[in-house]
Amino acid sequence: MRTTLLRVAAGALSLALLMAGSAACGSGGDDAASASGGSVTWYTPMPEEPARRLAEAYEAESGVEVKVLRQSAGELLARLKAEAGRPQADVIGLASGDAGPLAKEKLIRSYKPGAEGIDKRFIDPEGYWHANELILMTVGVNADRWKEETGGAPLPKTWDELLRPDLKGQLVMPNPTLSGTGYTFVATQFFRTGDDAAAWKFLDEFHKLVGQYTDSGGAPSQLVATGEYAAGVSFAHDLLNVRGAGFPIEVVYPKPTGVVISGNALVQGSPNPQGGEKFVQWLQGKKASQMIVDLVHSYPVRGDVKLPEGAQSLAELDLVDYDPVRAGEMRDAVSKEFAERYGV
Repeated sequence: MRTTLLRVAAGALSLALLMAGSAACGSGGDDAASASGGSVTWYTPMPEEPARRLAEAYEAESGVEVKVLRQSAGELLARLKAEAGRPQADVIGLASGDAGPLAKEKLIRSYKPGAEGIDKRFIDPEGYWHANELILMTVGVNADRWKEETGGAPLPKTWDELLRPDLKGQLVMPNPTLSGTGYTFVATQFFRTGDDAAAWKFLDEFHKLVGQYTDSGGAPSQLVATGEYAAGVSFAHDLLNVRGAGFPIEVVYPKPTGVVISGNALVQGSPNPQGGEKFVQWLQGKKASQMIVDLVHSYPVRGDVKLPEGAQSLAELDLVDYDPVRAGEMRDAVSKEFAERYGV
């Protein structure tokens, strides 16, 4: 396979390399890209292995190479803004709530393909975001460490039940200024309480228990799985993956918890716009959707795709009324306040 995975050291990739990649992608114009088959550059927060497998599957079917740049959601949004006016990506993975601000800044564009098989609740009427999966906010608990630190207390059923003094230094979470996972956790507290002051009060108490803020959303699940921390904030699919690998980890769905619509958007002024459109359409098809569920263990947006093994159905869960538009609009202000309060 010709699939290219663009690797990033310390969150940075030189502009020169990106521009060279753009030239290889057919930056001479859409006609050139179409004539050669071109390539598509995909910025995504999806884990490397699933992203690579999807890219290879698409290439096998279409003959079009997908160049993958994998970073955290926050890093990708910053990169997209830094490249404004000379974009290097054709498609960017994001949460639906991030689409509104990006559309206002004219960094992504509207596109309305057919959406057969996709639940109508997960279709953007404006066409700026294209859903691929549902991601649930959960807590991973290392059963052995939890018993050791709490004396065998019952596992938490709500967010507030995590606020135990005996867990000081034993919680790990992603830095919400860098990670979409971390920000989703923070936004969930605002939506479940319905009050900004109450949300910050909870976060103040939670911060006292945190032993580490990680740069990426997937790191807490691994740190909890190996027993470095008793519990950690993570998306359900990350926890299901490590549990499936045989680690003593319990997946807790706190009541109520947040659910995020995750997908992709088309970059305004991208090197290969038509190629990006075709790739976005393919990602929403049944085959790619089942691959995402099987590889990532997230929840599908299509009704004809099976749930991940070991996952609770959405009907069983107590979900917060998560407002993706408001989440996107308040992200900068909340992230700034979080950084100032907690020194991250």
